[in-house]
Amino acid sequence: MDEATPLPITPLLRTLDHSIDEALRETLERHRLSRTQWHALNVLAEGPSTFEKLEEAISEPLDSDSNASVGDVFAAEMELLLSGGLVVEKAGVYHLGNAGRAEYRATREAMDGIRDRMLQGLDDGDYARAVQTLEKMIDNLSR
Repeated sequence: MDEATPLPITPLLRTLDHSIDEALRETLERHRLSRTQWHALNVLAEGPSTFEKLEEAISEPLDSDSNASVGDVFAAEMELLLSGGLVVEKAGVYHLGNAGRAEYRATREAMDGIRDRMLQGLDDGDYARAVQTLEKMIDNLSR
């Protein structure tokens, strides 16, 4: 391919997706959190919630290689957050404990750092244009 011919988009998208995924995985590993736990902390950072509403809000696939039910896996993930003091429960309502608020802030800062690193060197508007372009491509192929 010469310089005038752009690379096909598929391998670029796969590489970007893998790079983002790996950066997130490494960050969560450093903070000793699973993706499911991180999603739960994000929901609880918005405010208290019941177990059912938390479980419903977790849209990502749960971190599990087992054949356990989604409810069982989520319950196990929540138990780890409760036992670590990150989340507290009172009368069926869950909220972030002091340790959970501190961990959420630290992990959020690290996650924001990933985005900052990814956008380094881009001009104002480049990210928004890239998102709009991808949305248009998705829309075009969805017809």
